[in-house]
Amino acid sequence: MSWRRACCVVPGSVVVAACECPVDAAKGGGCPMEGGKYVAPMQYDVYGRAIDPRNKMPPPNQEPSPGQAMPLSTSRVASTIPKGGTQETWTYPSPQMFWNSLVRKGKADGATEADMDAVVAVHNNMNELTWRKILEWEQLREGPHEPRLSRFTGRPSELSVEARLKRCFGHPPPFDRHDWIVDRGGAERRYVIDYYSDESQADTDQVPKLHDVSAVKSILVDVRPALDSVDAAIDRFLRMPRLRAQGLASPPLPFFATTQMRAASTPDDDDDVVAAKINAACAKRFAALRDCGDDGKKCADAAIALQHCVATVVCPEEAAAFQRAAISDDKDQAEQAYAAMDAALARYAAAHQPN
Repeated sequence: MSWRRACCVVPGSVVVAACECPVDAAKGGGCPMEGGKYVAPMQYDVYGRAIDPRNKMPPPNQEPSPGQAMPLSTSRVASTIPKGGTQETWTYPSPQMFWNSLVRKGKADGATEADMDAVVAVHNNMNELTWRKILEWEQLREGPHEPRLSRFTGRPSELSVEARLKRCFGHPPPFDRHDWIVDRGGAERRYVIDYYSDESQADTDQVPKLHDVSAVKSILVDVRPALDSVDAAIDRFLRMPRLRAQGLASPPLPFFATTQMRAASTPDDDDDVVAAKINAACAKRFAALRDCGDDGKKCADAAIALQHCVATVVCPEEAAAFQRAAISDDKDQAEQAYAAMDAALARYAAAHQPN
């Protein structure tokens, strides 16, 4: 298996360190009271191994694994991602730590120790790209505080709502998913990140430097705020398309073809009025999405309903067409109507520049 395929493969194969990027240096526990100060007790995983309570990971293991064929570097690279609650940045795992993680999880088959330098380079590069895309969204938030990554969770076996929607229309699922929690002066926002593989670009991949944006074309990163609030929905459906139209943010990943579609309706109301209308009209839709839990179909249906509700405010003709198509038995018609509504929302946002 090549270094690239060790980083970007279908679920169930060798997905490198899906749950441990970026990796923080663990600190030991011990007696709850040391020098009159409270020290958090040690926590343990299901195997009885001590773990860092901040990221639920074992302490960094820089020792060679049993049977390791060659020595690996223990050097770690500092990321440019600010760490929540500190003035530091997160630190990436070393090649030795990556190899040990693969061995520990039983995912070393098909990979070799010689792959690890390239694997770590791709891993670090993808995280830097993810953070760069998060900062684009953070432009939409106001306040004096710098965004910092507070914590993260790898969820490779769980499809996001958007990934489920795409799969319904024949798109392949992502090979990995992360949730990152970004803190800004105590105000947190959860970001959902899906990582997709484009095998048609595999032959063009190169081992990237930390901030290369085009060296690894076969991995596509889809970053957006979770629909945990109406404000996040307005960012996704209205404000971010405007930034993209101005060339101030990365374009979205391809979803539906949007050519040869008529222009969206464009109400004369300014953004604040439109946002207030969306808040009033879609509060129940937002609540349904927020409360859908782990029921994938229920969450997917709630996400479509919320998007349709926003569309009834800003592009009512496309919303009505989608509603008619949705209750028909024609799947192709429903898909086309959804694509038209999705494109109309994007065009509306692009056409309404800030005052």
